[in-house]
Amino acid sequence: MSMYMQDILNYGDDVNDFESSPFESLRMLQDRSDIQKVFHQLSLEDQQLLAEYDALLFKNVHKMYRHIKKAYDFSLSNQPFSEWWWHLDKIVKGNLQIVLSSDTGGKVM
Repeated sequence: MSMYMQDILNYGDDVNDFESSPFESLRMLQDRSDIQKVFHQLSLEDQQLLAEYDALLFKNVHKMYRHIKKAYDFSLSNQPFSEWWWHLDKIVKGNLQIVLSSDTGGKVM
């Protein structure tokens, strides 16, 4: 198992968990940012698995946005658009489009 695999697996558990508190789901966004900081160190297997979990988050974007907005005002996010998970509101409204990719972690269009 790679050094970051457990972090990626934890993120994967969280992207489809709507039973946890919105605050825990908000922590998931920070965990995803932490993974992005070491993206260049991830193995190909890590990157592919991360892309699968990102795709799952993207698939559930409306539901996750409604869940997290109970605890977080996305409109106040000052995170870069490259960290698209902090901008679920813009994705839901169609103001931000992304292309998911296992070699970048997602590209903003």
